[in-house]
Amino acid sequence: MYENDPADIAEVGWEKFVTGIWESIFVGYQTGRGVRTLGRRWSDLLQAGMDCSQELADELVRLEIVQREDRVTLRRRDPLELLAAMDDILADMGDDLADVDTVRPGERAALTTGLARLRSFLRESMEDAR
Repeated sequence: MYENDPADIAEVGWEKFVTGIWESIFVGYQTGRGVRTLGRRWSDLLQAGMDCSQELADELVRLEIVQREDRVTLRRRDPLELLAAMDDILADMGDDLADVDTVRPGERAALTTGLARLRSFLRESMEDAR
């Protein structure tokens, strides 16, 4: 995976940057992209969306995407079902934060808050799109 340049995020704006990556993941699932491409996009989303390191983002992606074949092939005809399944992945990544040994307890609270902010923003965006 690769790390995002904070200057790119600042230039585009957090909301637009995150929305673009989210849309890219959505399209990736609809067009049958491979696990590497989807994993890269998920990692980018986590790095930018919750302001975490590339290493942590990659670990969460490994746990919830790479090791879970059912999540690589999230083919749904209904776009709202696909978006809900993608949100479920983010929820499970939040659960994984408690189990990742490299995250210090003080850091865990900030990461959890960042992930909650990301999920809230994306859910609001989904509601606005309806």
